[in-house]
Amino acid sequence: MSKQERIDKHLVSEFEKIAKGQYFKTSDGAEVKILTTKAPKETSIGYTLLLIPGWGSVILGWDQLLMEVINDLDILYIESREKGSFRLSENKTVNNISRLALDVKEIVEHLKIDQDRLVTLTSSFSTLTIADLLGTKKIKPTLNVLIGPVYQLNMPFMTRYLMHIVPNFVVNWTKPIWRWWLLKFKSEDPVQAAKYFQVLEESDFKKWRAVAKRVCFTKVWDLYKQIDDTRVVIIGMETDKMHTVELAKSILAVIPNAKYIDMKTNRATHSSEMIEVIRKLLT
Repeated sequence: MSKQERIDKHLVSEFEKIAKGQYFKTSDGAEVKILTTKAPKETSIGYTLLLIPGWGSVILGWDQLLMEVINDLDILYIESREKGSFRLSENKTVNNISRLALDVKEIVEHLKIDQDRLVTLTSSFSTLTIADLLGTKKIKPTLNVLIGPVYQLNMPFMTRYLMHIVPNFVVNWTKPIWRWWLLKFKSEDPVQAAKYFQVLEESDFKKWRAVAKRVCFTKVWDLYKQIDDTRVVIIGMETDKMHTVELAKSILAVIPNAKYIDMKTNRATHSSEMIEVIRKLLT
């Protein structure tokens, strides 16, 4: 079975079957995939949920959460530039955090989403993007939920340097190292490890590298400190090794008036439990 056949067989989520998938051409000529749904009028509570998943995350990992909220909120799901769906520009592009944030701003404005009725949900790597969006005032949603926020891309130390000098086929050989690192140091349980392995297996290293080379040394502490005019809720996970409570609380401390909620496990943040938290926050 080929890699594409494995993806087709295992990774088509219920949300993908329902959502409208399309490409948005950004101002630098690249194309970002987005998926959208509209909540039925009779059940809608009048908000839009903007979900930007973490590094390399596949839609299937968010399927339970998305299907739980699909009748309550309009959904905008954005696949960022390290994803396999990303289409390169014919011109040279700089895939840094500011560019990823600008993609989101352009999409929100193009779709004419009312930002007073916009809820953002970001996780891990994508919290760097929301830090830029909010810190530089590119957008101003009514509520921003950050799951396991980070201030820098989480990756094995030496790979920050190796990716700049080794060719892509050599990077592919490092998969066993990544699996060992994820299993031993960054997974709360075998379920989370399996999810990370799935992302690793289906990754497009050429696209990963194009983004990682630009962001691997970027730190966004100063951007978090500049978030002062929008509502922020930090979600911690007591058992998560990849996104520690200590890091979440250190970011919480620099954002004025931010609120903290601990959901204990990574699994809970990708489930209907997360939607119940968002519903309560909106009321």
